[in-house]
Amino acid sequence: MNKGFNFMYPFSGLDLSACAVVLRNYMDKHNGVKVPWEDLRYLFGEIMYGGHIVNDWDRRICRTYLKYYLNEQLLDELEMFPFSTGAPVGG
Repeated sequence: MNKGFNFMYPFSGLDLSACAVVLRNYMDKHNGVKVPWEDLRYLFGEIMYGGHIVNDWDRRICRTYLKYYLNEQLLDELEMFPFSTGAPVGG
């Protein structure tokens, strides 16, 4: 799946699997402590996916999305689509 804002950045299923492995290993290492959200945002936003991003504006947008989605509310009831009206897409 390609995601991007000014450019199309490659991010394959293998990339996603690698992120899942990194997340699992990182969380296993930090078992029993508070979720290291800042570390996870850095790992995914600057290294795993962010390593593909070459445009400064796109990197800023990526950081903004990660800051919104990767935080303590994710474990509670984070609104995944905050500006959605609930209407079907395209209809």
